[in-house]
Amino acid sequence: MLRSCLILLVLPAVAFADAQKPTFDVDVAPLLKQHCAACHNNDKQKGGLNMASFAMLKAGGSSGEVVMPGNPDKSRLYTMSAHKEEPVMPPSKQKIPEANIATLRLWIEQGARENIGAKVVMQDKPKVDIGLKTLAKGKPEGPPPMPGVGKLKLDPLTKARRPGAVLAMAASPWAPLVAVGGQKQIIFYHADTGDLVGVLPFEHGQINSLKFSRNGKLLLAAGGRGGASGKAVLYNVETGAKVTEVGIESDALLSADISADQSLIAVGSPSKLIRIYSTADGSVQREIKKHTDWVTSVEFSPDGVLLATGDRNGGGFVWEANTGREFHTLRGHTAMITDLSWRDDSNALASSSEDGSVKIWEMENGTAIKNWVAHPGGASAVHFSHDGRLASTGRDKLTKVWDGNGGLQKSFEAFPDLGLRAVFSHDNTKVVGGDWSGVVKFWTIADAKLAANADTNPAPLVERVKAIEAAFAAADAKLKAQQAVLAASDVKVKATQTNIAAVQANVAKVMADMTAAQKAATDSTNAANVAKAAVVPLKAEVDKFTAAAPMLGMVEMAKGVTVTAYTKAVAEVQAAAAKMPANPMLQEQAKKAAEMVKMAQTELDAAKKANADNAAALKVATDKFAYASKVAADTAVVAVEAAKRVPTLPPVLTAAQAAIAPAQAAATAAQTEFNTVKPTVDSATAEFVAVKVKLERVRGSGVK
Repeated sequence: MLRSCLILLVLPAVAFADAQKPTFDVDVAPLLKQHCAACHNNDKQKGGLNMASFAMLKAGGSSGEVVMPGNPDKSRLYTMSAHKEEPVMPPSKQKIPEANIATLRLWIEQGARENIGAKVVMQDKPKVDIGLKTLAKGKPEGPPPMPGVGKLKLDPLTKARRPGAVLAMAASPWAPLVAVGGQKQIIFYHADTGDLVGVLPFEHGQINSLKFSRNGKLLLAAGGRGGASGKAVLYNVETGAKVTEVGIESDALLSADISADQSLIAVGSPSKLIRIYSTADGSVQREIKKHTDWVTSVEFSPDGVLLATGDRNGGGFVWEANTGREFHTLRGHTAMITDLSWRDDSNALASSSEDGSVKIWEMENGTAIKNWVAHPGGASAVHFSHDGRLASTGRDKLTKVWDGNGGLQKSFEAFPDLGLRAVFSHDNTKVVGGDWSGVVKFWTIADAKLAANADTNPAPLVERVKAIEAAFAAADAKLKAQQAVLAASDVKVKATQTNIAAVQANVAKVMADMTAAQKAATDSTNAANVAKAAVVPLKAEVDKFTAAAPMLGMVEMAKGVTVTAYTKAVAEVQAAAAKMPANPMLQEQAKKAAEMVKMAQTELDAAKKANADNAAALKVATDKFAYASKVAADTAVVAVEAAKRVPTLPPVLTAAQAAIAPAQAAATAAQTEFNTVKPTVDSATAEFVAVKVKLERVRGSGVK
């Protein structure tokens, strides 16, 4: 199948003249004689133009030259004959046959040779200054080159009934950009999202090869029409502008590459030649004639020193890029070399072959240091990553990633058909592959999962816009639904958090109540004991004053009797003394008796006071005793009640604590639900944003 693929690459797309390298003498003169000589001959030169000979035709007419070798689109012989420019020729007649027009175009493209031995001189070839003075290793400074907004068309130039085989694919070395060869167009896809970000025309036919320049600023496309013509076209990645084109090939180019310093373009074709062109003026710098079969793959080393080439017969060579001298012959493949890829350090070269193997060649001696069967039946592509890994695909429909020693690291889902191309993304995180059926897949290396799908036959922009708008509406609805679920989940989380806070507050309250109850029980018991102890001395006081009361009463009574007796005796003595004033003894006794009464009265007064004081003290003591007894009784009641409350609280605390676990479980479940929903919402948000960006980009292209 791979061999038949290459045969398809060079089959004629249009019926041209028999000659693959048309000349004026053999191919152009006869058709001019048939269609143009009536007005442009030796006898009649309409517009001052004579087409009777090569020299006359080259001289042009009154309006100047009509043939610009190398540039048919600026050659009026072609543009007027093809009815691309007024006045159309021949005038007032039908357009000449398409095959003849194609012959004219091919003849001019190849340099408008007079005969088979004539030297080709491209006249209308402006100088192009894209050569680099110095080569920088690694990633260049500044932002990586990407198509500028609005610079490239987003609408495909053609829409076929079905996608074509992925014959050409390249990944920018520094930007998230992948170029895929479509049908007469180059399609740029974003390496991270798989979105179409630009389309470039390739009017020369089928695209068989795509290569980015080492700094990522330029893209080289090569191909053509099988058996007819081949071209290599260099584009500016950011603007889409055509920088230059080279090729005087009579067959479709199968592979091409631009040197690291951007001064040379090497091409390979079924001619078995390696032709090296100058980017400055499109001139052929050298031709290398060593291959014995179609040259299927060419690639300059990253340092620009070497050029590796491979052919359909399994022959491989390494050449000095600036001299064309043979550097190494790579012997080992037994079938067509399908792809070549240099390691970034230029010290190793990988090759894939239809024999199923991938080989790694070292450049000191040109020997294969690693060799393994990567794809039984045929390996069709190999590509080195910046970190030294390799990606490959082939006849087994599988795309694989290998370490630098050929150890398998990842194998991705199978293509619907034979794998044809495989490349690493700029950051080594993805592999992009394409197959015979036109399917393009983007895989994430870390998890070997499909990240995006694309193809070589994208739908028109209007259809894609409608699809993106539908996807945007779906993403918007999905996001809103997920946000509603998340909001409900958030409410549940907050409710469970409020609940657990209440449960924890209740536990804290019960614990505080229990502590307070225990303290109250202890304090009230202590107070009851203190109150009870305070009653004892007061009782003693009451008992003391109660016991003293009878005796004090008796003393008062006795003292009263004594005073009464003394008063009566004194009255009698005083009466006797009054009767016998002359009796001194009686007078003395009367005096003494009066003093005794006075003394007895004093003692009686003292006894009364003592009795009254005791009674007052007894009352005070009795009152204090009664109050203390009441306090003791009251505190005893309080202590009993406080003691009764203490054993009632532990069960309440246990119940409150038991409520914590289910509350925490509910909160955890709610949080888990929220955490589960959140990534879904984040994913839906990312999807929404991605689709919105995509929609804004395509709407910004002017499509409504």
